[in-house]
Amino acid sequence: MRFYRLPVSPLVRFTGYYQFCAGKNVVDSTKRTERMARFGVQSVLDYTNEHAKTEFDFDHNLKMVLQTIDEAKKNKAYPFAVVKPTAIGAFVLFEKMTHQLELSQKEKQSWENTQKRFEQLAQKAKDAKIVLMIDAEESWIQPGIDLIILPLMSKYNQDRVVVAITLQLYLKDKAEFYTKLLSDASNKNYHLGVKLVRGAYMEKERSRAQALGIASPICDTKAATDLQYRQVLECAVDHLNNHLCIVATHNEEDVFWAVNACAKKGVVLKHANLWFSQLYGMRDYISFDLAAQGANVFKYVPFGPLNQSIPYLIRRALENSSMKAQTVRERTMLRQELKRRKTNA
Repeated sequence: MRFYRLPVSPLVRFTGYYQFCAGKNVVDSTKRTERMARFGVQSVLDYTNEHAKTEFDFDHNLKMVLQTIDEAKKNKAYPFAVVKPTAIGAFVLFEKMTHQLELSQKEKQSWENTQKRFEQLAQKAKDAKIVLMIDAEESWIQPGIDLIILPLMSKYNQDRVVVAITLQLYLKDKAEFYTKLLSDASNKNYHLGVKLVRGAYMEKERSRAQALGIASPICDTKAATDLQYRQVLECAVDHLNNHLCIVATHNEEDVFWAVNACAKKGVVLKHANLWFSQLYGMRDYISFDLAAQGANVFKYVPFGPLNQSIPYLIRRALENSSMKAQTVRERTMLRQELKRRKTNA
């Protein structure tokens, strides 16, 4: 029996594809992003091809991200673009650069190609007058990525934020790292752009640390992560006049905390340098409620072919272990709202 010849399309609805992906390409995604934009919720188109292996794949992914920037240039519903570093550069190269290992001649050329891809994206984002967000990766390759990204911020963020990095605040000492970034931005006179997340690789990080017999880079308790997240968030709110902060979380307590902190500090939610973000298809009631309050909000909107998107969707599900509970809650809230509207009608 040749199961691999089974038609895929009829099975799509069982995968969660349409719940969490907007379409197979940029054009397909427009229908959904325009509908959200009517309610004040913006979007960032997120191409789902991750952990590419070859120079051909890296160049293809670069082309797709450049396409999203072109779309953002002409569509106000897309104020940001995003790229995952391992989509346009080799994991092993970032790891080697992190640990300062010698590269072969072929690897040196690949590293140079990777730098050029990031440079091309940053220049394109600058010309399009949007922000290019750089997603975070595993802790043991992130320093290698920073070798490229931090100089790009210094170079391109002179007049406004063009390049923004992602801080995973379930990692120890990230509050100190953020403070150093603020100091560097002040010394070099550029605008810092940060997206604040809790993190995406908890189990992988802990498993690797245990296997290697080293200390886990993850905060010891959830309370420690909560404290660090809000410590950095409060500092970011205090620096909004010069620097960009994206509060990217599905955690309701974090969102409420941020809203209350802004109220106490007299910071309006529609401040140009303050944005909130959630994934497409998740925590919609948070996104739309924030937009109704006048906050700047955008959804991460994945797009790409089904066979390519499934690994992305699986990773997102693993990242968000409470996704089932979230979905149940959202459905309950929708039923309540429909009942309320029916009663009022």
